[in-house]
Amino acid sequence: MDVAGRRRSSDYDIRTRFTGGYLHDFLDNGVNSDTTVSSMYFDAQDIQRRLSMRIGRQSRSTGGVLGRFDGLLLNFPLGNTFAVNAVGGFPVESSTDSLNDTSRYFYGLTLEAEGFAKGWDANAFVIDQQVDGLRDRRAIGGELRYFDPTRSFFSLVDYDIHFKELNIWQLLGNWTLPDKTTLNLVVDYRKSPILTTNNALMGQTVISIDELQNSFSSSELYDLARDRTATSKLVTLGVSRPMDGNIQFSFDITALNLSGTDASGGVEAMEGTGNDYNYNLQLIGSNIFSQGDITIVGLRYADGDDRDVYSLNFNTRFLVSRNLRVNPRFRMDSRKNRVNNTGQMIYRPSIRLDYRVKNRLSLEAEIGGEYSNREITDDSGIDSSYYISVGYRADF
Repeated sequence: MDVAGRRRSSDYDIRTRFTGGYLHDFLDNGVNSDTTVSSMYFDAQDIQRRLSMRIGRQSRSTGGVLGRFDGLLLNFPLGNTFAVNAVGGFPVESSTDSLNDTSRYFYGLTLEAEGFAKGWDANAFVIDQQVDGLRDRRAIGGELRYFDPTRSFFSLVDYDIHFKELNIWQLLGNWTLPDKTTLNLVVDYRKSPILTTNNALMGQTVISIDELQNSFSSSELYDLARDRTATSKLVTLGVSRPMDGNIQFSFDITALNLSGTDASGGVEAMEGTGNDYNYNLQLIGSNIFSQGDITIVGLRYADGDDRDVYSLNFNTRFLVSRNLRVNPRFRMDSRKNRVNNTGQMIYRPSIRLDYRVKNRLSLEAEIGGEYSNREITDDSGIDSSYYISVGYRADF
C-alpha cells in the first residue's frame, strides 16, 4: 500500500506518505508473516520563510545519513544561497523493523550551498552515531556537484574521524561531446559494509553490542569492527553513441576488487575476490522489425580471479496490434572455472504478452524456462525448469 496526501496554500505545503505492506505465510502457523513499513512521515514547509521539517520513517542518502531511519529532519535557510539541515533519529536496517530499539541513534548537521557558482552546488556535514553507550561512527565529509547541458560531475567524501578510516569516496562524471558521443566515469571506494562499531556483531552468537561488551573491551570491539569490514573498489569507464538510423551503441569496462577480512574474536577470515573485470557491449535499436519496436542485443565478458563468463542477451518488444504487446527474451551464459577446469552452459528463453483490455485494465502472461548443462570434475549434469505466469494489472 502506498498512500500519499498533500495540501498546499500560499503559505504552507504539507505532505504525508505511507508506504508499507503485509506478507501472510499460510505455512507453519504463519511464523514467517511480515509487516513492512518503508516510509511513514509528515512533511511541512513554510513557503514564505522557506523553513521545512519532516518527521517519521524516511530515507536520506546525503549529509552522512546512510539510508532509512526513524527521526526528524529540519531545514533552516541562511540567505538565498546557504542553508543548514539538522537531522537526528534511529537507523532502520530493514523495513520490517519496528521502533522498539532506541539503543542506536545518530544526530548531525549539514551546511548546504546551492548555486554558489554557476552550475555548482556543495554541502559539508558532520554526523555522530552511538550504539549501547559506545561510539558507532563519527564522520565528516561533503558533496560537490556540477551540471550544465553537456557535462555533469558529482563527488562524495565520508571520512570517519573516530576509526580514522575513509568510509566512502565516490566520483561520477558525464560528458556529451558535440557529435552526441557520451563519456561517463564512475569511481567508487567504500567500506563494505560501512564501518561502524555494530559490525563487530558479525559472526557472533549475541545480537547486541551491549551483550558483546560482557566479553570484550571497547577498544577490542572497535578492532573487531575493523576486522569484519572489507574494502570495495570499483571503476567503470563507458562510452555511448548514436549510430546511423535508429541504433545506439554503448560499451563499458568495469574493474572491481573486494578485499578480504581478518580473523578475530572467534570469527574466521574471509578471502577477497581478487580483481574482476567486466566488459559490456550493447546495441539498442528502435523500429527494426516493425514500427514502435525496441530491440536490445548485449554481449558481456566477465574475467574473474577464478572464472570466465561469456553472456549473450537478446530482448525485443513490439506491438502486434494496438492493444497487444509481445516481448521475447533470450539469455545464454557460458561459465568456465579455472580452478578445476569445469564449466556450465545456461540457456534462458522466455516470452511475455501484455494485452490491454481497457484503458486501466490489462492482462499479462509470461512463459519461460531454463536449461543448464554442468560439467563437473568426473561427470556432467543437466537441469531444466520452466514457469508460467498469468495475471492482470488494474490502474486506479
